[in-house]
Amino acid sequence: MEVIKDLHLDGQLSDKTILITGATSAVGLGVATAKALHTTGARILITARTREQADAAIATCSSNTPATQPIEAILMDLADFSTIRCGVEDFLTKSKTLNVLINNAGVMYTAEGRTKEGFETAIGVNHFAHFYLFQLLKATLLSSSTPSSHSRVVNVASSAHRYAPLDFDNLDSNKGGYNKSFAYGQSKTANIYMAHSIETHYGDKGLHGLSAYPGTILTTEMFRHLVPEDYALFGDMDSWKKICKTADQGAATIVWAGLAPDMEGKGALYLADVGIGGLHSEDEGPGGPGYSPHAYDGELTEKLWKYSYEAVGVKDQ
Repeated sequence: MEVIKDLHLDGQLSDKTILITGATSAVGLGVATAKALHTTGARILITARTREQADAAIATCSSNTPATQPIEAILMDLADFSTIRCGVEDFLTKSKTLNVLINNAGVMYTAEGRTKEGFETAIGVNHFAHFYLFQLLKATLLSSSTPSSHSRVVNVASSAHRYAPLDFDNLDSNKGGYNKSFAYGQSKTANIYMAHSIETHYGDKGLHGLSAYPGTILTTEMFRHLVPEDYALFGDMDSWKKICKTADQGAATIVWAGLAPDMEGKGALYLADVGIGGLHSEDEGPGGPGYSPHAYDGELTEKLWKYSYEAVGVKDQ
């Protein structure tokens, strides 16, 4: 909310449309982001797996948030591409424009599993589903861009990317047995690469990709799959708790990425702490705002972009 106030955007964006994936948990980043963005007067749409989730999230996002346009829900399950297609069809009946797409939904440290299309769950939901969603909405994002206000795609990133460079020989994260920590980290590296590729391929057409790292937030439902053994891998939890943010504090960087005039016409940037992140330093400790050098590996970024087209069955135009 402070970001909206500082940018003087209260009630100023009634001509904009914003779609946020995964805005259903009352304590999650998606709801915190939607609630803040709703105060701008923009048309806000969120995705949810069920109508019950959607209704509860809308009630939470709309509470104490005066706005002329009610928040709307699009039903889709990112583990099932058929529901993504149906969700996009529903979206396009509701809106002919899309100015900001915030890819927030995700899973973390899940047990080994597969999406309906056969992808390992973490990279399937966190990356391939969002890549597919982007492809279905790309034309709308491009047509909604104007010379004075370009369209944006914001991928929610994680410091976990630092521990998992993309390995095309291990996209299932099962070398030597399934490694859910590597699976999550690799999927977040993929999120960063996708944002960079959007900038590379569409930046000159008025569509930009950004990665936004919200910080460490231990209170969201992203941690619901973790067991005590997983927390043991984090090391000293007291160190993590010292840098832990609330969902509102984490959402601030996402909101800034989507709306800040400073980011107009810019992309392929890793954002953290409501600013442009720098290279990771060991001094910053776990969960810090810096990015790993492999986050800007141009060769792997382009390789994933081309691979993703084939993987999701969409033709690169």
